[in-house]
Amino acid sequence: MPEMALEQALTEVATDVFELRLPIPFEDGLVNVFLFKDGDEADLLDCGMNSEESVEMIRRAVEQLGARRLRKLVVTHIHPDHYGAAGTLAGEGRADLYIHRLEVPLVQPRYVELEHLVEEVRRYLLINGVPPDDAEVLSNSQRALSQVVKPADPAVQLDGAEDVAMGRHTMHIEWTPGHSPGHICLFEKKSGLLFAGDHILPDLSPNIGLHPQSTPDPLHDYLEGLRRMAALEPKEVLPAHGRPFSTVAARVEALTRHHRRRFDQILEIVDRDEKTGWQVARDLWGPRENLYEKRLALQEGLAHLQALAVEGRMAKSVTPESVRWRRI
Repeated sequence: MPEMALEQALTEVATDVFELRLPIPFEDGLVNVFLFKDGDEADLLDCGMNSEESVEMIRRAVEQLGARRLRKLVVTHIHPDHYGAAGTLAGEGRADLYIHRLEVPLVQPRYVELEHLVEEVRRYLLINGVPPDDAEVLSNSQRALSQVVKPADPAVQLDGAEDVAMGRHTMHIEWTPGHSPGHICLFEKKSGLLFAGDHILPDLSPNIGLHPQSTPDPLHDYLEGLRRMAALEPKEVLPAHGRPFSTVAARVEALTRHHRRRFDQILEIVDRDEKTGWQVARDLWGPRENLYEKRLALQEGLAHLQALAVEGRMAKSVTPESVRWRRI
C-alpha cells in the first residue's frame, strides 16, 4: 500500500490515540480501528478482517507510531470486520485478546465448526416462512465469512464494568448488547471519549436481528443500551463506521425514533392477519436481490416483532413447523 494512503488512513483523534481506517473486502466500505500508544508498545481496539492488505496496514501503522509490538487487542464484538484478524495479531507470543464472554461461545460455531450452525439457521429460516430453496442458499451464506476470520483464544473474558488500560488512557467497559450479545463500548470519563463500535453510528442504524445466536429480545437490549450511553454525556463519539461526532443525545433520539416508526409500520402490515416473519420482512423492505441483505432484513423484522410481543402488542404462535405473528 502506498505511504500516502497509510498517512490518509491514520489520524490522531486524541492524545496518543490514532484512528486507522481499514478496507472491508467484498464491500465498498471502511471500518475504523483505534491504536493507543504507550511508549514503544501499543494497544488496539478492533482489528478489521483477516486480509493481507488490512493486516499489513495495522503492522505499518504500529511501526509508524514508533511501537515495537501490540500489547493487547480489545474487540467490541466478533463480526468479521471487527474480529477477523484476531488470530493473526493475538495469541501466544502476540497480543492479549480481551473480549466479552458472551461473544466467546459464538466463535467456533460461526467460523470454525459451521455445519451445526448452518443447519440450525436453515431450520430457523424455514419455520419463519422462508421458501426451502431460499433457505438452503441463505443458510450457507455464512460460509464465505469464515474465509476472512482467523479466531484467537481470549486472554481475558469481560463482563462489562471493568477498567482497562488502553495505551495511556483508562477505558471503562460498557456492555451494550443488541447488535451482538457481547457487544461492548469503551468510555473514558476524564476525556469524555466514547468508542462506540457498531452500537451508535452517525449515519446508519446497525442491524439488530433476532436469530439463533442473538439474545432473546435484542431490540429492547439495544434501545436500553442507547439510553445508557446517552446518559454518560460523552464529549465525542468515535464509531466503527463513519466519522466522529459529538451530538450523541440527538443521534440516540433519532435512532430510537427510527425503531419506533418501524414498530408502527409492522403493526400496520400485520394488522389482524397471521403472518410469518418472512412475509413481514418482504412487505416492509420489498424483495432484495442480495442474499445477505435478505437474511438481515428477516432478522431485523423478527427483532421488531419479538419486541412488540414482549410489549404485549403482538401475539406470537409457535409450533415445530412455524412461527407466526398476529396483532393484538
